[in-house]
Amino acid sequence: MGKTLKTGDRILLAILAATVIMCALAFGARSLGGQDGQQPQGDSGAMVVCQTKSGFYRADPLSSNAEYTVDTTADAIKSGAEDGKNTIRIKNGEVAVISSNCSNQVCVNHDPISQAGEQIVCLPHGLVVEIVQDEDMASKLV
Repeated sequence: MGKTLKTGDRILLAILAATVIMCALAFGARSLGGQDGQQPQGDSGAMVVCQTKSGFYRADPLSSNAEYTVDTTADAIKSGAEDGKNTIRIKNGEVAVISSNCSNQVCVNHDPISQAGEQIVCLPHGLVVEIVQDEDMASKLV
C-alpha cells in the first residue's frame, strides 16, 4: 500500500522544488555573466585610469581602443620618480603597458589586465594603470 502525502508535505515539496529551480537559474545566470560571475568588462562601463604621482591623469573606457605614451620626464623632479616613458594600450577589453624605458620592465612583462580592481604599476616612473568600475573608485595618487 502506498502512502499518500499530507497537505503540509505537498507544500514543503513544492517549496523545495521552487528553491532548487531558483538556485539552478541563479547559477546559470552567474555562469553566463563572465568569470566568477562578473559581467564582461567590455560592456559594463568599466574605466581605465592611468595616473602618475605628480598629477598626470587620464581615464578611458575599457571598451575603447587607445594607445598613448605617458612622459614622466617633466614629473621626475616633483615626484622623485625616474625620468621615463611608458606606452599604454587599451584594446579588445584589455590593458597593457607595451613599452617602457624603466630599469626593471616589470610593467611591460605584466600580463594584460581586463577586470575591475586589477592594476599595472611602474614603480620607477611612479605610474599606476588600473581598471575601475566607476572612475570615482580610482586610487588617488598624491
